[in-house]
Amino acid sequence: MLGSATAHARNRCVEVSDTVGEHVCSSYGDSWSIERKLPVTFRFGLRYAELSTDGLSFKESFKSKDRPKGYVGYSYAGEALGTPTLSGVGGDGGFTFLVVGQLYTGVDGGLALGSTRTATFTTGKHTLSDSSGVDVLFLHGGVPVGYRIPLGRASLRGEVLFGGVLAAVSQRYEVEGRRDTASATAGRWLVEPRVAGDIWFTQHVTFGAYAGVNLLDSRGHALGLTFAWHHRAFDGDMSLW
Repeated sequence: MLGSATAHARNRCVEVSDTVGEHVCSSYGDSWSIERKLPVTFRFGLRYAELSTDGLSFKESFKSKDRPKGYVGYSYAGEALGTPTLSGVGGDGGFTFLVVGQLYTGVDGGLALGSTRTATFTTGKHTLSDSSGVDVLFLHGGVPVGYRIPLGRASLRGEVLFGGVLAAVSQRYEVEGRRDTASATAGRWLVEPRVAGDIWFTQHVTFGAYAGVNLLDSRGHALGLTFAWHHRAFDGDMSLW
């Protein structure tokens, strides 16, 4: 029995040429030691997001250098849209890495599309009206900081995403007899606390869900579903205590 245990502990070696004795050996623990695996996680998924129009300042995103001669762009307050919130569904993703223990940080971002019905109003010389179809676009990005609580095959996470969100609304406009479609953009800082849960499908793959709200926008809710790949099995810890 003692000899058998010793055999399993030995490094594995493979021949690398026809020359006798020329071989490469693995290091002890290569196949199972989690300490030698980078604590990195890559994730992607679906996100539903809402953004309050109150307090936003939209400005036409038509680049100045591309504008026809004599054309002056438009801007307006978010309240003029006639809708309290904008919403969209799309994809998001990013990567995280463990800093110490189960405390992690990383990079997060995504894009979402939506449709909304906006009011008809005049700003400057422009008369703006609703553009049918997909007329809302969200871009968000930031740095998440969170902590994971292992619960065996499940885990709970609390995190905060620090970053920003950019919204673009497409509308029809009429000015001095000219009619066309253009979009206006507005941005807001993002401080989004989230509560999340994950289930381990394998030691490296999880499925999860999260819910959050922007502390700087009480109507800025977010819901997400995620798949993630973890380079370190069970993120190095799956104990209940």
